[in-house]
Amino acid sequence: MEIIRKQRINYTVTTTVIAAIFLLVVLGGLFGVVYGSNDMFINKALDKALEDPENYNNAVANDLRCIFIYKYDDGRNPYIDGKVDVYGDDATDIVLKAIFVGKGKFKYNDRYFIVANREYPNGTLYSLIDRTSYHKQLTNTAVMVTLLYCCSVVFVALLALLSSARLLFPVASAMTKQRDLIANASHELKTPLTIIATNLSVIKSEPDSTVKDNEKWIASISTQLVRMRDLINSMLELSKLEQSELPKQDVNFSEIFEGACLEFEATCFEKDVKLITEIQPDLHVYGEPKSLERLAVILLDNAIKYSGDKGKVGARLFADGKRVHLSVMNTGECISKEDAKHVFDRFYRTDGARQNKDSQSFGLGLSIAAATVKAHCGEIDCHGIEGKGTVFDVYLPTLKLKKDGTPVEPRKKKNCLNYEKTRRKTRFSINNSQCIIQK
Repeated sequence: MEIIRKQRINYTVTTTVIAAIFLLVVLGGLFGVVYGSNDMFINKALDKALEDPENYNNAVANDLRCIFIYKYDDGRNPYIDGKVDVYGDDATDIVLKAIFVGKGKFKYNDRYFIVANREYPNGTLYSLIDRTSYHKQLTNTAVMVTLLYCCSVVFVALLALLSSARLLFPVASAMTKQRDLIANASHELKTPLTIIATNLSVIKSEPDSTVKDNEKWIASISTQLVRMRDLINSMLELSKLEQSELPKQDVNFSEIFEGACLEFEATCFEKDVKLITEIQPDLHVYGEPKSLERLAVILLDNAIKYSGDKGKVGARLFADGKRVHLSVMNTGECISKEDAKHVFDRFYRTDGARQNKDSQSFGLGLSIAAATVKAHCGEIDCHGIEGKGTVFDVYLPTLKLKKDGTPVEPRKKKNCLNYEKTRRKTRFSINNSQCIIQK
């Protein structure tokens, strides 16, 4: 997307500029230290040479050997003490320029010198050091530092460009989900709106008809309005779960789930579905009661809906180590591995749900269930067992209390979906009076 691309470019440029400035300061500072140390060393050598010219050249390295020049005040030719013959015909010019400069650095042809002087009664003593080798070393160091700086900046730019994709992935993912949500919601709203518009056209085409005559069309409009309301409420609920913190408290999940099971007894009787429950009492979690009740209702409703003719639904709630384990199972068609991977996605419906013409599902119920579990720092899983049915497993952290009696906030999980771990562990069977989970 264009927005993400611009954000990646801005991130890369900003990071590269900051890194470039930082490296410039660091590497420039290091080079400055090296350069300053070199100058300090040579200047000390010059001062030492002026203090003790007779013994200086016997005590130092050959690359810092001094050429001593004594210029008489009476105009006599300068006295030169040192190996100046290595400079050939340029020796005289070098000496004269050194006397002219007096103190400091100068260049002659391709060589670099530094000179200092001290006044004496009969004239001036000059100490001259050829610093060409040191200058070359500093030049090579400067080239290496520059190359290192350029390579480092390029490396940082490439690293920033590559990392920007990873860093901005959550933003891109959120924008993609938002775009898909709008597209899917628009698609779901389109059908009831089309039906409402069609029914209104029929009513308008017969202006002399009475309310009773149009009772069928009005009832259809009402049904579609209710459907639209349910869709909007589900979307708002899902958004609330994903974007805001739930006000949590100590919740007896056993009581909540038992109450949800009682609500479905009439539904099971009407559909000739057998509901088998095993609920361990007094299982407490840190959560929001209404959201947890909604979670139980969604899982039970889904299990009953797809249990098949004269099917069975098993619901078991029990302590599983440091977690509360809720397992809802139903006989009927085994969910495919592909459907199990996407069953918690927004607006996703299995082939069976799509083919069911009487179904009013929008594919948001299980998305709400997954968001609820995530908001409660838990895990949820769906998997099928061939020849037996489908299982939904929910794991919620058991309530922990501090010394002062206040609940401990569980650690949030990046992903509440935990397919492989749970699928390897959970097996189930349902008989006439009992639902069994095998680990």
